[in-house]
Amino acid sequence: MVSGTVVEIREYKKSDFERLYEIDNAAFPKGIAYSHLELQFYISSQKSKTLVAKADNEIVGFVIGCSEPRKLGHIITIDVAPHRQRQQIGSQLLCEIEQWLWQHGADGIYLETPVDDSGAKSFYDRHGYFVLDRIEAYYNVSLDALVMMKTSKRPQ
Repeated sequence: MVSGTVVEIREYKKSDFERLYEIDNAAFPKGIAYSHLELQFYISSQKSKTLVAKADNEIVGFVIGCSEPRKLGHIITIDVAPHRQRQQIGSQLLCEIEQWLWQHGADGIYLETPVDDSGAKSFYDRHGYFVLDRIEAYYNVSLDALVMMKTSKRPQ
């Protein structure tokens, strides 16, 4: 629930694609936002899951997670429409995708985030992630990424 609004988290439908693409391009600058092809690739990957957040009859966010070899989960992206950020929607999406990744055998979950995005880093810090590494020129050959990881096990 966000400011009196119920947020529904549901599985992705093909008809959602254009709205997800719009949100990604509104939430991230050029060079970080995904192209149509990249977004389609991640959504359609057999080992990934895309969850969509809907509020007030509008798609307001989404997350893509991927179950990888060696008991790792990878959060490909978590996006919330700019006008709906800071309303706990990202936290709900993160919680749901983490549960799916833990259930699919992950012992750790990792993601990449731009080094200059202190808001994103704080968000992940609050959710139990720690900085594992730094990848030079990860975004658009000019911006480094932090690799953040969470290894705390799912509740039994």
